[in-house]
Amino acid sequence: MTLDEMADKVYALTGRPDKIAATKEAIKAATLKAHKTDFYSSDIVEVLITLGASNAYVWSFDVISYISNFRSLKYIRRYDDVNAKPANFIDIITPEEVLDTYGNTRANVAYRAGRNIEIKSYTAFKQMLFACYVFPIVTDGGYSSWIADQYTYAIVYEAARILFKTIGHDDQASQYEKLVMEEYSSLQTSALTDIAI
Repeated sequence: MTLDEMADKVYALTGRPDKIAATKEAIKAATLKAHKTDFYSSDIVEVLITLGASNAYVWSFDVISYISNFRSLKYIRRYDDVNAKPANFIDIITPEEVLDTYGNTRANVAYRAGRNIEIKSYTAFKQMLFACYVFPIVTDGGYSSWIADQYTYAIVYEAARILFKTIGHDDQASQYEKLVMEEYSSLQTSALTDIAI
């Protein structure tokens, strides 16, 4: 759904079509909030990244310059550019885990340090398959959210709640809060697994 289509649904619930800017901001906030309720596989993107012109064992790169809506690491696989196929996974760790029990720097690991992803490999490489969770796009011209498309009211009800709260209608905001929780429960029940059980 587009941002304008979402806004029309919120206007219908709030009866406040005069609150155009506030409604759109509430939808954007509600969209981000819905996506942050868990780590959904639908929020994963996988891209082939070329880190440099030649192979190296250690890489540091600014992840935001590659994926502007980056949220969290999922996995990294070295890519064998000679045979054109993915190679082994690199372990994702915290920065504190970079040393082994003997105090030596571990290899075949990656961690996030601010905007950078630091990689130390036991095999030299220059390309990788990089998978991460991303935030939805919530710009006016490029609004894109699978939750908006598939679980519309998880966002619409939260946007209505936010709008009611900002204009001082606490009772209506409280009523919508219960609806939002029901929608989040449905979202998490339905969207957390890709395999029907």
